[in-house]
Amino acid sequence: MKLSAALLLGSVSAAGRSRRGVCDNAPTIEIRGDGNWVADGEGSWKIECNGATGIAPSRIRIGCSNKKGWVARGATTCYNPPAMPDFLDGAEITAADTKIDCHLKNEETGRPMREPRYKWKEGGMHMQTLFEEALKYIEGYARALTESDGICRSSDNTMTQTNTHTYGGPEYMCIMDRRDMQLLVKHIYFVLYHPEAAMKCFHGRENVGWMYGVGGSLEASSPVAQWMTEQGRVSLEDFYKDEGQVPNDEVRAIGAQYAQYFSDMVTGDDMQTPDAFPFDITANALPNLWASAGWVPMYAWDSARNNKNFIKTRGSYGYAEVMGHWGLLRIGAINGEEVGAEIGMVNQGIDTFYPFHNHAIPEIYYTIRKPACAEEFNNFAIRENNPLLETIAEDSDVRTVEFDGSDENADAFWIPTSPKVDDLIYFHANTIHAFHIKGENCHDDPIEKAIVTVWARSMAHDRRNDYGTTLLCESSANPDTPALKENKWQCDLSQTKWRRSTRSVHNPFGINE
Repeated sequence: MKLSAALLLGSVSAAGRSRRGVCDNAPTIEIRGDGNWVADGEGSWKIECNGATGIAPSRIRIGCSNKKGWVARGATTCYNPPAMPDFLDGAEITAADTKIDCHLKNEETGRPMREPRYKWKEGGMHMQTLFEEALKYIEGYARALTESDGICRSSDNTMTQTNTHTYGGPEYMCIMDRRDMQLLVKHIYFVLYHPEAAMKCFHGRENVGWMYGVGGSLEASSPVAQWMTEQGRVSLEDFYKDEGQVPNDEVRAIGAQYAQYFSDMVTGDDMQTPDAFPFDITANALPNLWASAGWVPMYAWDSARNNKNFIKTRGSYGYAEVMGHWGLLRIGAINGEEVGAEIGMVNQGIDTFYPFHNHAIPEIYYTIRKPACAEEFNNFAIRENNPLLETIAEDSDVRTVEFDGSDENADAFWIPTSPKVDDLIYFHANTIHAFHIKGENCHDDPIEKAIVTVWARSMAHDRRNDYGTTLLCESSANPDTPALKENKWQCDLSQTKWRRSTRSVHNPFGINE
């Protein structure tokens, strides 16, 4: 597929012209991606990209110094978006008038506004590196979802429930049959084919108080993360030392170990992307992104919700968001269509139990770390309409359900996951799920190990259904305490509301409305 000339050859004259004897020859500045410097015949230079879908910068910012010769003052990158899935309309995705609105809004007018800009020598070059790795990450995710042709056609196959009420085994579906996932992929391709417009919605967020650096060997390998630390980003290590942030002594001690070995947890030979991925998207391949995305230890803080959580889990869990309303790439709408994609990563330490919980929008995980034992990483998922969930209370907002974990068949709902077997799981809205990470007897140094996943939510734009709240379940016998898997436990499920379409199914043409 060929793009329009405006998009394919979107390069213009360089900002600086040659100085006699200093910059008479082609610029020596590296072009990331596949491209070449080409003279424009008027003493200036432009970038032409060689790939069929190559996108050059719309404006070349370079200059000529008497002492240094050619110097970069902006990005010199050829973006090379991949071919699109068949279900996408190429003309729509590549349209020159595509409008990308950032999630950030002007507080006075309510209108979308771009993220603050960086000067090239004051963070801009680091943000360009981070942006390119972020694009690689979401490209890999979109292609993993859509390029498999095994059980499904142009779709990966995903588990949706780890067992049924008849104990017939896990349930699966072709993930791209879901409209929310089609939209998620479509919006990723808009970003890939309009990188400069998307870049306006990108920011490192290095000074956001609840996003932390990783320290250790991973940060040492990342100039971007080191720059963020220089700008004031606090490390996980310092976070867990702060009694004001983490009042619980046990959580603080466990968190200190989690921070110390974080880099070991997300790197190394046992990091492995599933076969559906076209390339490596782990920290081994994208160190700047994994070191700089801004990790959130969301359960470390004291809260009423965390009365229902386990101490070790609270100190051994973190997630980061690459694309989404709280991440690095914050897009609110594309061509007026709201963007609900949140895509990031999760790191949960060994010998922990992420408690039974639910939320009112879908969530998706790919396992990307190899287990050392067959049943090291274990998923639990039961859908809200499963008859094994007994309704014990209900009102217009919440339905409280109970599951009997003491039943002799309850363990059949726990299914191992690895990058090679049952690597992908999709939780429909209100699916109750949990993660039991064993492995304490599988490793010489279990403290250095974790389950690592690609994490996503597909409908972050849907505010009707209390999106932001992860509801932890609780013990039936001892409410407001953690739900133990072998006992009866109960959960509050949101009474979800259907979104109203812009066109009524009863009156699709809006006659007399």
